[in-house]
Amino acid sequence: MIRRPPRSTPKPSSAASDVYKRQNSFNAEFQNFELNEDIDYLLSIDMDGSVNIDFFEGSGYKADIINLPGNIGFPEAIESNLGNPRPISMREVTTDKLLKVSGWNINLGNNTNWLLNILSFDSTYYLDSPNLKSSNLIGTGEIFLGSNLSSGDIVLNGNFKVTVDKKLPIVVVGNAEVPANWINATIGYLNQSNGSYDLKVIVEDGSAVIFEEGD
Repeated sequence: MIRRPPRSTPKPSSAASDVYKRQNSFNAEFQNFELNEDIDYLLSIDMDGSVNIDFFEGSGYKADIINLPGNIGFPEAIESNLGNPRPISMREVTTDKLLKVSGWNINLGNNTNWLLNILSFDSTYYLDSPNLKSSNLIGTGEIFLGSNLSSGDIVLNGNFKVTVDKKLPIVVVGNAEVPANWINATIGYLNQSNGSYDLKVIVEDGSAVIFEEGD
């Protein structure tokens, strides 16, 4: 199944200001709130632009553009009705170059079981879902790990700044810059003094990842 924004044909214009007004008025948002909560879904994105990932109360997902000029086309979703996990692939649709944007906003329902496989740049990830099975994040950007996060392994490959909620016990495996008060144990860097952890973050070789403590 393919889900995409409603079709629209903006009037041509040579004025940049008019171009961005038409971006604002173009209905780029689409969603599917009817995903099965008993099935895992693998969200895959592979693009040269930015992706903002966040979660909301509920099931399914919704997608929209980051309304800034760039070289990325509008998104559409390709959904499969087979398998577990069931793949959902976000890809670009053909978009007039005057309407292209810097990337996409993707909001995921925290009642849905998600796996993430994302390649993008200058992106922002707000990960605070109790139903995140695993994540493979490649590229550059900022990552926020919230206190409600319950996840399988998070694998990072690239340049990232990661902010970790103080209430979330994690272990970081691999070469990374971590706060001075974290424990350098045999298994990796632990952010809790009692040595416990609920989440493993794996930093791939060649990556530059900085961890810091949040509130």
